[in-house]
Amino acid sequence: MGPNLWGEPKYMRVLELFCGIGGCAAALPESAEVVAAIDINRGALAVYSSNFSHPVDVRTIESIDVPELRNYKADIWWMSPPCQPFTRRGRYRDDRDPRTRAILALLDPIKRIKPPYVIVENVPGFSGSRTHGLLRGMLDKAGYEVEEHYLNPAEMGIPNYRERLFVVAGRDKLNPLKVKRRRAKPLSSYLDQDPDPRLIVNPEEEDIEKYRHAIDIVDVDDPKDITACFTAAYGRSLVRSGSYLKVDGDQLRRFSPTEILRLLHFPKSYSIPAGLPLGSSWRLLGNSLSIPSVEAALSQIPDLE
Repeated sequence: MGPNLWGEPKYMRVLELFCGIGGCAAALPESAEVVAAIDINRGALAVYSSNFSHPVDVRTIESIDVPELRNYKADIWWMSPPCQPFTRRGRYRDDRDPRTRAILALLDPIKRIKPPYVIVENVPGFSGSRTHGLLRGMLDKAGYEVEEHYLNPAEMGIPNYRERLFVVAGRDKLNPLKVKRRRAKPLSSYLDQDPDPRLIVNPEEEDIEKYRHAIDIVDVDDPKDITACFTAAYGRSLVRSGSYLKVDGDQLRRFSPTEILRLLHFPKSYSIPAGLPLGSSWRLLGNSLSIPSVEAALSQIPDLE
């Protein structure tokens, strides 16, 4: 491809805000480069840096001023702000939650800089929130073409339910959305051959029987079973945090971080650093992205191929 929309050569430049462990970076084609990946979570950036060579910056989004944001000369601003303010666990506090300050702080810079493309990813509960309304109002007034899509890997042939809302905005006309449906594979193909014995749930230490009716349990022998959405609470909360695998009769085990990486369709070359505690791995993966959904959202960006 030729120069990007800022006159820079060859690559589309991507600014990855709230980058987490790099779900956007993992989905980008070779025609794009990340000019900066920014997050406040040092643990997430340590995992990011172990997999990508892009420059990373540990800081709050609110601390980045307009001249600095403009200086990135980014064609695409990717944003995956905290989802908790728009979830049941976060009590749907919306813009009353301090965690929304970062995305709200970006509204004025977007209006002033007008990057060519903006993509915001969040949970379905983001739609209709006051924060969502402020974002859409700014994008509409700034003259962006905006499309919104609910994307779910479970509808793409992947045995994992992870519905997310994507707000895709462009100063120019957007491409039609392209959702690639994969050939369905059984859940067994995503599992470790030698699972870590620490994944087994000990009923004497955890209230399995008390919560069994509410626990999402999948059976590897059922070809139609799909896993629930894994959240940052996996490993700490038995319910509404992800699925458990039935093994050896009524015994249950958790999914390993590598199994969740496969279900999210991160590249085979991507890995969690050895020695990272299970709890930390689950928290980071629970806040990450499903790569096929990201690829579908990115398909709307012209020249990104």
